Amino acid sequence: MIREKIFFKSRNYLQRWNMSLIWVLAFGAFFWSNVDAVSLEKYPELTELASELDGNLGLRKEKIESWFEGAEIKTKIIDAMNRPAERLDWHRYRSLFVNTASIEGGVKFLKENAAVLDEAEARYGIPAEIIVAIIGVETRYGKVLGNLRVLDSLVTLSVEYPRRSKFFSSQLAHFLKLTAEEGLDPTVVKGSYAGAMGIPQFMPSSYRDYAIDFDDDGRADLLNSVADAIGSVANYLSRFGWKAETPIMVRISQPPSEIENLVTRKLTANTPISEVRELEIEILGPDDGKVGVMKFDGKLGPDYRIGHHNFFVITRYNRSQNYAMSVYELAEKIAAASSN
Repeated sequence: MIREKIFFKSRNYLQRWNMSLIWVLAFGAFFWSNVDAVSLEKYPELTELASELDGNLGLRKEKIESWFEGAEIKTKIIDAMNRPAERLDWHRYRSLFVNTASIEGGVKFLKENAAVLDEAEARYGIPAEIIVAIIGVETRYGKVLGNLRVLDSLVTLSVEYPRRSKFFSSQLAHFLKLTAEEGLDPTVVKGSYAGAMGIPQFMPSSYRDYAIDFDDDGRADLLNSVADAIGSVANYLSRFGWKAETPIMVRISQPPSEIENLVTRKLTANTPISEVRELEIEILGPDDGKVGVMKFDGKLGPDYRIGHHNFFVITRYNRSQNYAMSVYELAEKIAAASSN
């Protein structure tokens, strides 16, 4: 009887082990079906890019090709590109970024970095709370920098995302140049599924063009330096035309029905202020100035708002009205909470 019990226990164990193995193999098959190694024969455009970069900033074609061959094509990156959060209705999108945790985190970040933020605001004219809100929306104040290799993201998007392959191929080239300039290992640096990097989530070209050394240590380090991230966000908005001490956005509390005719989905201020005033809506600015009338999907129905020039400067960071509005509202909440 004892031997019989031992036999049955062993058999049950083997059955469980076999089932576990089946699940492991099944999961492995699923996982690996979503990850493919790079073949330079399949993607000759990568070989062409390696040739173009050969000799640039000390980069060598053979080394670049080895990096490409070590990259992985990941379908989950394509999936993420095809369902961005910015497509959510406004009230759902807003809840992701304008919430108690984000506000409290923003107040803490603002207080801990008050001196650097004050310096950035004084130098570039960007309100401290706007800088803080952008970093909060992008990486939860530097806590979530992305867990995908930038090399994998950019290689995947440059060869398997034809709608924007030219853009991402350019970003891949900028990324390799950036790693050469900054002494970084391109096989190690991690970021978002779109290839954005660091505390402020700059794309490689933006990193090279707008990152600044704000802590005076001799390098612009957006991966590790909060001060550099703060200064670089301020520099970015300034370079795209931020106008200090001018309005950003106003809410329309009782919109007339005719407001619908002025609504824009574009990312520029394209409606003359005079046309808005004709609807008896109070608004700052000269008659020949321009604003953007926007319509958001609120929980209780349409929510109309007017964006001034600076609102649309924020959209240069992420080309979405939802994004810019979440930054603005989070900044509002942080400023209010900090003054209490």
